[in-house]
Amino acid sequence: MEIYSVITVFVMSILASSFGTLTGGTSLITIPVLMLLGLPPHVAIGTDRFGIIGLGVSGWYKFQSKRLINYPIAWMVAVPIFAGTFIGSNIVLQISGEVLRSIVIFINIALLIFLLVNPRVGVEKGGDRNTVRVSLVGFILSLLVGLWGGFYGALTGTFTLYVLILVYRQTFIQSAATMKIPNIVNAVTAATVFAFHGAVDFRLGMAMMGGCLIGSYTGVHFSERIGELWIKRAFLLVTAAAIVKLVLKN
Repeated sequence: MEIYSVITVFVMSILASSFGTLTGGTSLITIPVLMLLGLPPHVAIGTDRFGIIGLGVSGWYKFQSKRLINYPIAWMVAVPIFAGTFIGSNIVLQISGEVLRSIVIFINIALLIFLLVNPRVGVEKGGDRNTVRVSLVGFILSLLVGLWGGFYGALTGTFTLYVLILVYRQTFIQSAATMKIPNIVNAVTAATVFAFHGAVDFRLGMAMMGGCLIGSYTGVHFSERIGELWIKRAFLLVTAAAIVKLVLKN
């Protein structure tokens, strides 16, 4: 593997994960970069899942020191994400993602509109959401997020934020912290399945993991200085970019 490719992946991972650790969307950048460097699509996805472990671990460590992680909610989301990821990772080689991509586009547009017309959502913490109905909705949505996370990976963190903000009424910073547990579960599960099928380039994966460790740590370090409002604005930008990318994808 040329040193140029390793350096490129390392640098791009730092940049992508700096805000990606707060808003999701890191893989929107890293997967295309891996493919441009010559990796086949499935290997690019598997390598991305391996590298993204660094984002989850570093973010978890830094948010844990800030005591911002809600572990009960984190595990309520992580368990169904694990199940969905395992299933999605095993079927990714067998089905087309066109229908799923259309659903993702619709969800992104709907969420973008919802956040624009509800300016306080994600900025102010909501009330207690620990009810059976909320838990059931959260479980189903988290399972779907896991399916997508195993199937493709990009936007998994963003969709996890959707669940934590809209269902559990966390703020952006709180959800960015809490989602680190399901992030790690998703990445480790998917990476294990892809590695079992020989679809991980470990040299580029290690470069990406190193970059994500640095970028995620930096992003979390400055999260409270950035503030909920600016993180929400960055999140809206990522969502809009995701819509454009998904719509224009051939």
